[in-house]
Amino acid sequence: MKIDVQARRFTLTAPLRAAVQRQIDRLAQALGPRITRISVRLFDVNGVRGGPDKGCLVHAHFADGLTIVASDVDADLY
Repeated sequence: MKIDVQARRFTLTAPLRAAVQRQIDRLAQALGPRITRISVRLFDVNGVRGGPDKGCLVHAHFADGLTIVASDVDADLY
């Protein structure tokens, strides 16, 4: 499985990367080899202004060509 994690408008810290990796590992355990690629984009809409503006966009690609996209925005990326 190929994994691509990127942060937009902020630096991706080691603890945040580890938290994302734990979630990817859980997904991989559940779906096994059917999942071929995961792309994760973390972003901060308002920058230093704060508020519920931290977002995550995930694209999960499967061997049969199916792609599932999920996103969420909250005050905290964890």
